[in-house]
Amino acid sequence: MLPEKKLFMLDLLKDAWVQVFLDPRRDGVDLPRHLRTEPQLVLQYGYNMPLPIADLVIDDDGIKATLSFQRTPHATVIPWSAVYAMHDGDQRGMVWEADVPKDLDAAPAPPPEPPPPPAKPGKKPRPSHLKLVP
Repeated sequence: MLPEKKLFMLDLLKDAWVQVFLDPRRDGVDLPRHLRTEPQLVLQYGYNMPLPIADLVIDDDGIKATLSFQRTPHATVIPWSAVYAMHDGDQRGMVWEADVPKDLDAAPAPPPEPPPPPAKPGKKPRPSHLKLVP
């Protein structure tokens, strides 16, 4: 059985900052509108960050904090139902598979870059006009 998200986050926060992976499109999420369109968003939380989060609250409902987006503060609300993974960036992490957005894995992979065209036979490459100066 997976650990409760709240308890896992509180445990991680004892030693590190926590990266929280969430689906910003879920009901109850309060974020700036421009962040609510993709299936994944990663937010970082911590008690001793360079820009402190003075109002960080982690309770039974989720995570609440005023975060800065494009240098504009926004009071955020992230319900636990939107969170599907967390890690401390170093050693410990957890994924709640049932909460991973279904379309996250379904996103098509970008097509591979085409190989460079073959060199024409018998034609030597032009020497560089740059010279190495000691």
